[in-house]
Amino acid sequence: MLNALPAGVDENLLVGLETPDDAAVYALDAERALVASVDFFAPLVDDPDDFGAIAAANALSDLYAMGARPVLALSLLGTPAGVLPATAVAGILRGASDTCAEAGVVIAGGHSIDDPEPKFGLVALGLVHPEQVFRKSGALPGDSIVLGKALGTGVVATAIKRDLADAPAIRAAIRSMRQLNATAADLLEGHEVHALTDVSGYGLLGHLREMCEASNVSARVFGGAPRYLPDAEHLAESGCVPGGSRRNRDSIEPVTSWAEGVPETVRTLLCDAQTSGGLLAAVASEDASELVSEWEAAGYAAAVVGLFEFPGPDLIRVEA
Repeated sequence: MLNALPAGVDENLLVGLETPDDAAVYALDAERALVASVDFFAPLVDDPDDFGAIAAANALSDLYAMGARPVLALSLLGTPAGVLPATAVAGILRGASDTCAEAGVVIAGGHSIDDPEPKFGLVALGLVHPEQVFRKSGALPGDSIVLGKALGTGVVATAIKRDLADAPAIRAAIRSMRQLNATAADLLEGHEVHALTDVSGYGLLGHLREMCEASNVSARVFGGAPRYLPDAEHLAESGCVPGGSRRNRDSIEPVTSWAEGVPETVRTLLCDAQTSGGLLAAVASEDASELVSEWEAAGYAAAVVGLFEFPGPDLIRVEA
């Protein structure tokens, strides 16, 4: 759809519609660039505070993926007028405010509309040095692929809607989605990171595809390497797979080869549509294990999940 829009022409626009990066970047001066993104969606969980917190963490994640420090946000709220209790709306806004406060971000205003289905999100604004912007391009053959969070939020969210997820699985998924990527981004300093994004609606393999295409490399993924949320494999096997995850799988199939022995549930989870997922980094191989250790010590379910390689017959190769 974005191909129908004219590309912005401005010498200060450093990152715009011409690339699949996570946010727009606009140079303010030689030392500062404004990073801007927007994201909103319908509830994934029942608790309003959790929903608001997850939506805020998800929106801010795009800025961390660009190397920016979030500073300001505007809220976007759709709610069925006269139907959703005022206490629920207050809970959504409170959850978002708490998450933004944790990130050092001010919510300075916003806009609301009457909408049959509740929706919430943020316009997120941050600052970065123009020469320190992370992009999806830049991954090099030999780089390790490092993932910062467990996979499976789409599967668990679908199970919640079907009343099939148990309390521990729900708590683990909510905890993961509420977790800011702020500390993970800070810990990149001192490591040789060549490309960066975060895993969201396109799933791990979808976002890897974008990195490969932008960097002219291929990816070898170790199917057993990513961390998975508690019960996610069982729920995927039981058919709790959202439509977005199925579309992701269809999309990556033409560019992906699967080794024999990769379980169907793993294939599903590698394509699972994530919300507020982990950072995904192309890291020099000698730095990867140390970065994973630092992320784990900070409370992230991190792992080296593969390698970038020279272009091959398949853009992505998944091994058992």
